[in-house]
Amino acid sequence: MQCSEIKELISSYIDDQLGPDEKEAFSFHIRSCPGCREVLEEVQAVHELFASAGRFSAPYGFTTRVMASLETKEPVRWRALFTLQPIILPAMKVAFALIVAITGMVLGHLLAVDKATPPRTLSIQEAFSLDLFQAAPPDSLGGVYVALAEDSHER
Repeated sequence: MQCSEIKELISSYIDDQLGPDEKEAFSFHIRSCPGCREVLEEVQAVHELFASAGRFSAPYGFTTRVMASLETKEPVRWRALFTLQPIILPAMKVAFALIVAITGMVLGHLLAVDKATPPRTLSIQEAFSLDLFQAAPPDSLGGVYVALAEDSHER
């Protein structure tokens, strides 16, 4: 037997639930494997600890009250969830449809507005037209630009 198989059979061995062949193979492995023997001793120690512990009886009706408490609380929670399901699912479908419709309308409007008013395209001459400048003093930045632009036209 492998160590993994032995470790699965330790509890059955302690409870004397193994057949004669399994018991013999188990004992042979335990004698030859110190690791499994150590695990068996630890499990036996825990088993003896619980076996030697004193037993206390529960108060009268304790088990009945606990079981009744479990039975009444659990179905109420699940029942409430199942009663809301027919309402939640259609509401989510309607909300999703509204979101898609509103998004479509907003995006469609934005696309239509951009197509209806084409941007004003200017030629290069219009963009650099000197008509944009008002009379500027000759020593200002605008005046210098106007002077430079006039000089380039004269050449």
